[in-house]
Amino acid sequence: MPNKSNSVAEFELNSHEPESLSDERDLPNPTNGKVIQTDDWSYATKELLDTLPKTWTRGLLYFLVIFVGIVLPWSMLYKVDETGTARGRLELKGDTVKREADIQGSVAVIKVRVKEGDEVKANQILVELDSKSIRDEIQQNEIKLEGQQNRLSQLAIQKNQFEIAIAAQQQQSKVQELEKQTQVAQAKQNFSTLETAYNFQKEEKIAQLAQAQQSFDALKATYNLQKEEKLAQVAQVRQSIESSQAAYNLAAVRLGKAQEKLQRYKMAFDAGAISKDRFAEIVQSVEENYQQRRQARSDISQAESRLTEQKGSYEKILYQAESDIKQAELRLKEQQGNYQRIIRQAQSDIEQAKLRLEEQKRGYQSLIQSGKIAVSKIEQQLTDLNTQIVAVRSEIEQTKNQVSSFKKQLEKYLIRAPFDGTIFALPITREGAVVQPKQLITEIAPKGTTLVFKGQIPTSESESLRSGNQQKDANLKFDEYPFQDYEVVKGKLSRVSPNSKITQTAQGNLITYDVEIDLVQSCIQPKSKCIPFKSGQPATAEIIIRQRRLIDFILDPFKKLQKGDLKL
Repeated sequence: MPNKSNSVAEFELNSHEPESLSDERDLPNPTNGKVIQTDDWSYATKELLDTLPKTWTRGLLYFLVIFVGIVLPWSMLYKVDETGTARGRLELKGDTVKREADIQGSVAVIKVRVKEGDEVKANQILVELDSKSIRDEIQQNEIKLEGQQNRLSQLAIQKNQFEIAIAAQQQQSKVQELEKQTQVAQAKQNFSTLETAYNFQKEEKIAQLAQAQQSFDALKATYNLQKEEKLAQVAQVRQSIESSQAAYNLAAVRLGKAQEKLQRYKMAFDAGAISKDRFAEIVQSVEENYQQRRQARSDISQAESRLTEQKGSYEKILYQAESDIKQAELRLKEQQGNYQRIIRQAQSDIEQAKLRLEEQKRGYQSLIQSGKIAVSKIEQQLTDLNTQIVAVRSEIEQTKNQVSSFKKQLEKYLIRAPFDGTIFALPITREGAVVQPKQLITEIAPKGTTLVFKGQIPTSESESLRSGNQQKDANLKFDEYPFQDYEVVKGKLSRVSPNSKITQTAQGNLITYDVEIDLVQSCIQPKSKCIPFKSGQPATAEIIIRQRRLIDFILDPFKKLQKGDLKL
């Protein structure tokens, strides 16, 4: 029977007695159900099954069936969130505006009109500071300004009086000036008449002088021309004398040489050395030279006679010309003397007229100057008055500026909202608190500004975070609100910094990336009350990087072992 053979085989394999027959009740009954076909199992499987006790065999079988039928499909279908953890805090997405105490010295807070979280409008008063000292200064300066304005009104009245006096003096000076101008015009007319007569007589006498001078110059030119002509004739006769004298001297030299030559040739002729004809030629030559000398002597005598004649004619002509020139010169001097006498008389009359004109002009200028001096004195007083007015106006302007400055300072004691927004921080909450210069009064977030989570995530988790879609879901857990008692706040990853940074920690340097997560809600609501978030609240963000199947976590070690990346 099959059961018996199995028992024997089981005994042989396990080397111990088979279990009691009570265990056989647990075996499948061929009559109750399907018969297990053990003949299909391999020898190793049979050996393994036979090695285990029957209870463990059934338990393992049930486990395998459950694992393959339930656990394995569940592990393949069920997905688990893989998260990256970032540590950080809540911060405003935009910049806030800080209002500081722009004051001089310490002052007290009179009234606080808002509290943290309040919605405010632009130019709304938030905090009022004690400004009694500034108001006192404004009151004193306003009293001072009123006195300065009264003084300015008095100076304006005086200025009007001075302007009227200047107008009257100018009118009087103008009348006197017109009278003097008439006298000056008459003196100018007399002077002009004398000057015209003087110019006419001067031109007439100048014409007579020119005519006499022209006659004198003509006689002198004729004299010079005749003188040059006679001098040229005398020079020509002298040149003729010199030429005749040169010819005479040359003929005398030749005659001397011919006579010497004649003596030699005569001795030679007497000695019979030369012929008679040759000697006759020498005698003829001496005779010719003698005739030439006589002719030259005659020419010299004639030239000297002509020279004497020319000199006499030259002296006669010069004497007559000089006589005419002297008479013309006397007439010229007479005309010049007459001209000088008339000119001096006319110039004397003109000079007297000019003196009278200058006297009238000086009187006119003196009148104008005296009028100007009178006006100048009034204008000087008016200038001094204008200087005082300018000084008073400057003081008024300075006082107004001081009042305006104090009013601006007074405005600084009223801390106002620069725009619509929300009170983000209000360090001063009680009245009577003392505020120091540059102390923070309030911090205002612009309307529509939201809080975001800003933190750091390690680089080991950033690669998966930076890849794919950056709008990843995130769960925020706040340190102030334990997630066991409060809800987990949802968010969306909005930004991952492109560059890493090194953060100092107790374990050493940690390389991280900055992340930014937008919140989907503005408050946390455990029950019925909604607690708004505040800037600076620390929190931990679990960013859902991706969803993985459960079986992947089981297979990852084997994959790493296969690649050789598994670290024990």
